[in-house]
Amino acid sequence: MSSKTGSNPSLSQLITQTSTQNNVYKPVFFNLSDNIQKTEFETLISNKNNLQVYDHIYTQVEELIKCLHPTIVFLPPAELAKAVENHFGDKPQEEYGVWVYYPWTEKLVHLLDEQEFALVRTNRNKHKITEKEQSLLSQKKIGVMGLSVGQSVSLTLAMERGFGELRIADFDELDLSNINRIRTGVYNLKIKKTVIVAREIAEIDPYLNVVCFEDGITDENLDDFLTKNGKLDLLIDECDSFDIKINSRNKAKALGIPVLMEGSDRGTIDIERFDLEPNRPVLHGMVEHLDMSKYKTLSTMDERIPYITAVTGVETLSPRMKASAVEIMATISTWPQLASAVTYGGGITADLSRKILLGNLSVSGRFFIDMDELISDSIPSAPVTEVKIIAPLQTPELEEFITTHQLAFEKETNPISDDMLNQLIEAAAKAPSGGNNQPWRWHYKNGLLHLFLEKSAAQAYLDPQYISSYISLGAAIENLLLTAANLKLSVNWQLTPQLAPTHIAWFSFAENHSTSEQEKQLATQIELRHTNRKIAPRQEIEATELNQLSNLVTQIPDAKLTWLTNPEQIKGLGAIATHTDLLRMFIPAAHEDFITREMRWNIDEVTATEDGIGIHTLDLSNNDQIGIRLLKDKKMIAFLQQINGGSGFKRLSMQQFMASSAIGLITMPKGAINSFIEGGMAAEKLWLGATALNLQIHPVNVPLIFFYKNSIEDSLPIPLESKAQLTQAEQGFKQLFSVKDSEQAIFMFRIFKATPSPERTIRKSTSKIFSIGRA
Repeated sequence: MSSKTGSNPSLSQLITQTSTQNNVYKPVFFNLSDNIQKTEFETLISNKNNLQVYDHIYTQVEELIKCLHPTIVFLPPAELAKAVENHFGDKPQEEYGVWVYYPWTEKLVHLLDEQEFALVRTNRNKHKITEKEQSLLSQKKIGVMGLSVGQSVSLTLAMERGFGELRIADFDELDLSNINRIRTGVYNLKIKKTVIVAREIAEIDPYLNVVCFEDGITDENLDDFLTKNGKLDLLIDECDSFDIKINSRNKAKALGIPVLMEGSDRGTIDIERFDLEPNRPVLHGMVEHLDMSKYKTLSTMDERIPYITAVTGVETLSPRMKASAVEIMATISTWPQLASAVTYGGGITADLSRKILLGNLSVSGRFFIDMDELISDSIPSAPVTEVKIIAPLQTPELEEFITTHQLAFEKETNPISDDMLNQLIEAAAKAPSGGNNQPWRWHYKNGLLHLFLEKSAAQAYLDPQYISSYISLGAAIENLLLTAANLKLSVNWQLTPQLAPTHIAWFSFAENHSTSEQEKQLATQIELRHTNRKIAPRQEIEATELNQLSNLVTQIPDAKLTWLTNPEQIKGLGAIATHTDLLRMFIPAAHEDFITREMRWNIDEVTATEDGIGIHTLDLSNNDQIGIRLLKDKKMIAFLQQINGGSGFKRLSMQQFMASSAIGLITMPKGAINSFIEGGMAAEKLWLGATALNLQIHPVNVPLIFFYKNSIEDSLPIPLESKAQLTQAEQGFKQLFSVKDSEQAIFMFRIFKATPSPERTIRKSTSKIFSIGRA
């Protein structure tokens, strides 16, 4: 804006004039009994045209008299007036006490001197805080790092007069988005947070000693913050920098300074009494496994996430904070905090600070004062659904079934050795299966090997009518046939769909097979084949290689493989897949199945069950692995659904699709159990062939299962509108792949170039899946 002519200052001049006070936070005191100060006082009031003057010294003295002589309140008002006049004596009222000038607001306030001011201002603390305790607190030094929650803490400490010196540190200026939780006015935008807090404390109590560290805490000033002008009696950590959190604690531990931290989410409280426990591990030992010296060299959030979550925890976040973590950098830009939680946290921290400094609290640990848990509506009990528990198949059951259904041969004249049998079963067990459920059970008797469906392993939500298990069994059969060929065994075998879902197939063997080069090559890939979920830079795959894989699939009668290589088509397919991925999270039964039946959340779970998908095998970044862990919280999932959230999971799924060289789909004729089993055989041929070409495969079958449950089973507990959307998504999917009504989509997968995954899913012990009957 241009300057106006005349004597009135322009807007820009006024802005510049105001900015000269931006870093001022110390008030100016005038004692009019001192001639020099009196002269300066008179100069101030002469030169400041806009000065606001507040002189209520008389009422302050009234309060002082009441504090010194409480019984006077029961006497006639004239007695109080007489006592006030006697207290002033011959001294003019304007010279009594001090005048305090606040330059940033142009306000001049008449106050009692410090001793009398403190007596009156803390009078209503008694006897919650005794006079002796108040005196002791006035000698204490507290440091507060970080001034979001830290502002509320600092102001509450000031109101209680809970310190003698307060050191506050923050490098940041106030932004508009901060005012959702920092109690201040919009006129303070772009003012340093330290200045804002110091000013507000001075306006409450100008006698309190506040020392500002306007650059925040750095390696260079940390020692000064902790020890200059005397060692801190308490360090309160509310900063966002995780290396500073750890470094400050290490130094506080060495100096014997207790540390207190409040996290606004769930009222999380950390107390570390390094003054009483000099050997106590920093942050309760939660970061001992990390080298914090490396933290500053880490450039990405993904590299820093293990450090951050070690401090904040993952499982202990509130459902809404977990949901917010999923949405960060998608629908929100940073971690949320609410004024109610920050104010509440400030009060709790000030209360604990007082108790620690007065020796009334010696405990260390992490605590939660979660209002959502302490005060909440009762949750109606969910109707109890009876779950039928299916026991694993036992050998006597298998033999009885074989006998009953006349599947037993007379004693085979060409039995194979136990060693060969074990090689065949071990190869079959390396087949892929939905959720790594390994739904196979093998039994050998009288020269005949039988394959059964292990129903106890095949009860997943994404296994409607056992179709996923049938595909897995087909893959296992393919591995067995290839390994038999590699052992020079010819195989006579037959599927038994009439006995499904119990009995799947039988096999007999003779040692007279001439192994082809293709069989040898594919058999050698069984050990190497694995699921790869990496997101690598997209690379083209030669058409000759795709054709080679298509030829492998078509070796299975009626099997067909269709490729999508156009990035725009892949993007459209990715959108369909992300929709069904979220459905899996938002349908309670599907979500329960995912977190309890499919996923294994630590190594102990993996080794105990010998099935499921270990989270360490998912090829996820640290950030995305944390996101997957958050899925365990049902309340978080319910809230995500409420806000139409889940953007973080959509992002991961879409990134995987867009990094793909191609998406493939294997189809078979619709309507027969054999189609799923033989489709599984085709899928395994393809996968082994891709492994031989150093290409990576990631099955993405969730959309196919949801289409099946929606259109064939009609079993989805979702609104009609959602069913219509899913039907529309299936139509879009069929158009992309030109799927005919007579065809059944069996197996969809990403194919891409990347290094192999370092971690593989576990397999059940052979003794759990295989038995030999003796004649």
